Amino acid sequence: MKTVARIASLLLALVMVFGLSVTAFAAETGTITVDNPIAAQTYTAYKIFDVVYDAEGHYSYTIDSSNEWFTTVQAYATEANGLTLTQANGSTTYIVTTTNAFSAPDFAVALKAAVTGKTGGITLNVADGKATGLDLGYYFVTSSTGALCNLTTTNPDATIHDKNDVPFDKVDDKDSVEVGETVSYTITGKVPDYTGFTTYTYLITDTMSEGLTFQKDAKVTVGGTDVTSACTITYDVEGNANKFTVSIPVMTYTIGAEIKVSYSAVVNENAVAKIEKNHAILTYSNDPTNDTTHNSNPKEETVYSAKLVIDKYQKDDESKKLANAKFVLKNDEGKYYKYTAATESAAAKVEWVENQTDATEVTTDDNGAAAFNGLKDGIYHLVETAAPAGYNLLAEPVEVEIDGTNATEASLTATAKVVNSTGTTIPETGGIGTTIFYVAGGLLVLGAVILLITKKRMSSAK
Repeated sequence: MKTVARIASLLLALVMVFGLSVTAFAAETGTITVDNPIAAQTYTAYKIFDVVYDAEGHYSYTIDSSNEWFTTVQAYATEANGLTLTQANGSTTYIVTTTNAFSAPDFAVALKAAVTGKTGGITLNVADGKATGLDLGYYFVTSSTGALCNLTTTNPDATIHDKNDVPFDKVDDKDSVEVGETVSYTITGKVPDYTGFTTYTYLITDTMSEGLTFQKDAKVTVGGTDVTSACTITYDVEGNANKFTVSIPVMTYTIGAEIKVSYSAVVNENAVAKIEKNHAILTYSNDPTNDTTHNSNPKEETVYSAKLVIDKYQKDDESKKLANAKFVLKNDEGKYYKYTAATESAAAKVEWVENQTDATEVTTDDNGAAAFNGLKDGIYHLVETAAPAGYNLLAEPVEVEIDGTNATEASLTATAKVVNSTGTTIPETGGIGTTIFYVAGGLLVLGAVILLITKKRMSSAK
C-alpha cells in the first residue's frame, strides 16, 4: 500500500511544461488543429506519451512499452538529452521525467527520423487540419511534405502552425513606363518557424531582364527595422549585373516578423516595345534533420514601354511612301517629347519639355517611317513641322493612343497612319499665263507691221 502511495505521489509531483497554455479544467479528450493547413498535404498526429493533468497545471507523462514509439524514446532517454524513463512498479508503464537539458525541438527531430513505418498515426481532417476526440497525450505532428510540424500536448485543445508555411510575394509600383524611369520593387515574407533547426537557409534570388538596369540598392527590414548590414547581399552573381541574392539570418529575429526587401531598377533603351520581366525565388530550409532546402514558386512582375511608329504616305495611294516629313510629339499635357540617348556615364531617358524648339524632331525615311521610342500608356499628338516637298503641311496634329493593357510585345508598337496631299499649282510669272499674253502681243505687232506695209504700197500706187 505504501508503494502505491509513493507512486501516486510521484505522478502528481512530476511537472513537465512544454510552453503551452494551461486549461482551467481537466478533460477526457482533446483536439489538435493546424491553423494554416497547406493544400494537398496530409497531417498525421502520433501520440508519444499519455498524460494526466489537473486544473492547476500539474502534468504527469507516461509511456507504455507496447507503444510503437517506445524504442525510439528509450534510445533518446539519456542524461545528456534531459529525458528519463522510470519503470513503474515492474509494470509495462514507464514514468517520463525531464530536466532543464531537455529540448522539445531536438526530441522532435529524433522522432521525425524514426517516423517511417509507424502505423498508429491519426490523420487530421484535410479541410481544416483538425483532429478531434483524441485521447489526451503528448503528440508529434508531421506532414507529407516531410517538414517538421510540432510537438503538442492536448489539454484539451491545441493549435499548431505548419513550419512549411513560408509566405513569399513580390510587387512593383508601376506597369507602364518610359525609358529612363525608375521602377521600385518590394519582396515580402515573414520570419519562418525555425524551431528544431540548428541552421536555417533563407535566400532570395532576383533576376531582371536586360531592359532593366538594377541600381544595386537592396534594403532589408525585419519587423520594420533596417537589418541590411546584418544580411549578406551579393551583386553581379555569375557575371549577370541584373542578378543578386540576399541571405537573411532569420534565426536571429522573432518568428512571424515581417520581412521586406526593397530595391529599384531603371528602364533602359532595351525595353522599347518589350515586356520586361523581373522574377524572384526564395530558397528556404524545410527539414531540421538534414540540409535539404526548398524553392518557392517564382514571383514575377512585368513592366513595358511602347514605341510609336509613323507611316507617312500620299493620299489615295498608300503604297507611295513619303520621305523627309518632320514631326515632334506632344503629350496630353501639351509638353514635347525629348529623347536623350545613352552614354557611357548616363542611361537613355525620355523627358517632356515646355518648348518645341527643345523637342526631339524625327524625319521619315524612304519607307515613310519614323519612330518615337520609350513611351508609356497615354494620349499623344503628332505635330508635323515640315511636309515633304510638293505636299501640304498638316493643319492639325494627329492624335494617337497607346494602351498596353494586357500587352503582348506585338501590341507595344503603335502605328500612326499619316496622309499628305499634294498642293495645287498656281499660275505665276514665267508660267503659261504670261505666255498667252506674249503670243497675243506678238500677233498684234505682226498685224501692225503688215498693215503699215500694205498702207505704204497703196500710197505708192497712187
